[in-house]
Amino acid sequence: MDTVQLPPNVEAIFLEEQKTFDGLPFPLVLKPTEDSRTQDSGYWQTWIRSNRLLLQKLLLDFGAVLFRDFNTDSPAEFDLFCKAFGFEPFRYLGGAAVRELVVGNVLTANESPPDSRIPFHHEMAHVADYPTILFFYCDVAPKSGGETPLALSNMVYRRMAERNPGLVARLAAEGLRYVRIAPDGDDPTSALGRGWQSTFLTTDRAEAEANARAAGYDFEWMADGCMKTTTKAVPAIRVDGRTGKRMFFNSIHACYLGWQDSRNDRTKAVVFPDGETMSPDVVRTLEDVMDDVSVAVKWRRGDVILVDNRQVQHARRSFTPPRRILASLYKDENGTI
Repeated sequence: MDTVQLPPNVEAIFLEEQKTFDGLPFPLVLKPTEDSRTQDSGYWQTWIRSNRLLLQKLLLDFGAVLFRDFNTDSPAEFDLFCKAFGFEPFRYLGGAAVRELVVGNVLTANESPPDSRIPFHHEMAHVADYPTILFFYCDVAPKSGGETPLALSNMVYRRMAERNPGLVARLAAEGLRYVRIAPDGDDPTSALGRGWQSTFLTTDRAEAEANARAAGYDFEWMADGCMKTTTKAVPAIRVDGRTGKRMFFNSIHACYLGWQDSRNDRTKAVVFPDGETMSPDVVRTLEDVMDDVSVAVKWRRGDVILVDNRQVQHARRSFTPPRRILASLYKDENGTI
């Protein structure tokens, strides 16, 4: 860390939850220096604009950056904090989670019940067009639990390649398909309860079909008005051209363990192109790897976490309410991998 260049007026701090990979702490945690801690949110928005390129380099090097005590005290200030980076807002088309617009480009995070966890995933890894940049903001810190664990996808790839090289080779060669039945209207009781209307941003069936085709889905209308969607085969191992690192870029963990409700069978939610389902042994190995490499920092009100979605998977632990974590999704100039 002594050789890492930081922007002015901040320092890197170290939390007990952090882990070290390839000599770098994960995630990077930044905090204002002693003489800058009283600066308001407007100051930090200007600071971001002035140090944008360096902050982007830190994100590339570390994968995720936690901003703590930057006096971001409301969803509106969070929106301006994110927008100061100059990224392009992402249009949330094709996502499975039920989200509500809060302000500007700020959405609620996945609103699934507090007693359920959300397993690890790259945001929207099941479609070709996904957000490359994610921001998370703690508006209300949970009484207990509710962390948003993070995992470096290259570390997941490396551990899985050691433990199951045949699987990794097959994923790289064939990719995966994802299957979901979207309800007729949002179902807030489900972690994947985003209705087809919200998924494809229309109430018109013909337009939903057109948007589904454009997003790379096959689809089937069910008798009860639900819409079954199946992706084309999409890459499950990807190389980040910026670094040359291989990423375990898929949603096996999330789909097999989390895509279960009254309409969906989690064991059939992620399949190989020939329709073969995932082995429970594979998922158990992946669980072990995720437990080994993931980091779960306890939320504090006002925290902002900036995540490179190409490099880092995220999850959500169960919690004791209240808890309110907000999200803002973007695309940067480097594009998808």
